[in-house]
Amino acid sequence: MLGVATNGNGWQRDVRIFNNSNDVEANNNVTPEAAYPGALGAPLAIWKAARGWASDNVLAARNFDYDWQGVITSLQGNNDNIVSWDPSACSGGVLAYTELPLDDGWNIVMCDNWTWSDGPGALTSGQVDIQGVATHELGHALGLGHSTVNCGGCTLSATMCAAICSNGVSERSIAPDDQAGLQAVYGTIPAAKPTITGLAGSVTTLQTLIINGTNFPATVNVKFTAKTSVNLGNNIPGVVYNVATTSATQVSVTIPYYADDGNVMVWDTAGGLISNAFPIDINYIPPPPPPAPSITSLSTTSVTAFAGGSVTINGSAFTGATQVHVGAITLTMPFGFSVGSDTAITFGAPLPPALGPYSVTVTGPGGTSNAVTLTYIETVPPKLTCAGSAISNVNFTWSCGAGLNDALFLIASVDPTTFDFGTPYQILLNFQILGQGVATATLGTGSFGLTIPPGLAGVTFYSQIGAVDEVTFAISASNITATTILF
Repeated sequence: MLGVATNGNGWQRDVRIFNNSNDVEANNNVTPEAAYPGALGAPLAIWKAARGWASDNVLAARNFDYDWQGVITSLQGNNDNIVSWDPSACSGGVLAYTELPLDDGWNIVMCDNWTWSDGPGALTSGQVDIQGVATHELGHALGLGHSTVNCGGCTLSATMCAAICSNGVSERSIAPDDQAGLQAVYGTIPAAKPTITGLAGSVTTLQTLIINGTNFPATVNVKFTAKTSVNLGNNIPGVVYNVATTSATQVSVTIPYYADDGNVMVWDTAGGLISNAFPIDINYIPPPPPPAPSITSLSTTSVTAFAGGSVTINGSAFTGATQVHVGAITLTMPFGFSVGSDTAITFGAPLPPALGPYSVTVTGPGGTSNAVTLTYIETVPPKLTCAGSAISNVNFTWSCGAGLNDALFLIASVDPTTFDFGTPYQILLNFQILGQGVATATLGTGSFGLTIPPGLAGVTFYSQIGAVDEVTFAISASNITATTILF
């Protein structure tokens, strides 16, 4: 039994087709029908087969409705409610078969070793009717087995007989025994079942559609034939959720951009009821493109060349941003930057090729933003970075930044005590000089490397950079780092 639920690829009562028949006759009907908007050829025949079981079909009048979900471009799983053709021959006289997985849903396979015709007129010798055979298989999909009523002849024979009559045309319309089986599984139409009687308003995407009918509760979901069979996030394809009804006889809904030609249904989730499927010919207008990101300011207009720190970009339309550009440097998610909100992006200032101003821009789905300027300046006072742990007999690296061409001194101590060298500099008191060097002329950066000697496991040492300005000879000192020797 196919319940009114959200299992499978979105909806247990979906019907969709992968139109891969090899027969020209399967798709030579190019005459549109108003009751089946957007469908021609085999899709039209399959949709008619599904409608044969509908609650508003006088031959059915039971509490069941298939939901037409159109044509897909490839086969998916075995539980996605798809009618398709098997390019290899099926065994014996099998025309088609229905796969019913353990969970809800189904797939129908039409055997392509037969010559299939989409009708709707009389078939020629040797052709098999798509609509008639699909009506039979869709009966299996909704939970019916084979019938034995009037089988073997073509007069009032049940659609669910094990063998078709002649070419299958007579199976297009279900018989009283099929109706009885449908009622046995799904019951008669309940008094509270929502019913769509007509449409008004606009049929254009992103405009307001008015659905007229009966038995609409205060809040409903409205389900359209969708342009995709893939779930949109956690949402079922084609569904507009939690729509407040105007009254028990009317609901107004904005047609989503992903709605397609097909049908629309009103879904009473509280009552577990779904309306009849009402045809709708959608006038599709693509949604407007998203706006390009716009930058209003930076949290800081300048950063040091070395270890410049975090910068926040303020602006708008940052949701979905894919890149942040700092000059010719491109930062990407998730490590280059993070989107805090639609109005804020934070990134770590990358190391530039040289000091000076750089343009900062943001690229998103809507394009690239305006540019603002971030200026890189000398790292004064100096900064030092290194790992918080070290291993004996392994080279250990310190990286630093200072003024251009500054003389650099790497000092270290096992004692974190400092003395005041004059505000704001605190320098390690009992230090040893581990290395000397000169900051680069382009960025003022430098590095030192030493092998950690053995026998110092558990010792924590403290490091610092002292810098001497090449012009003024002024002395400055960096932050102090702590490193523990593990073993």
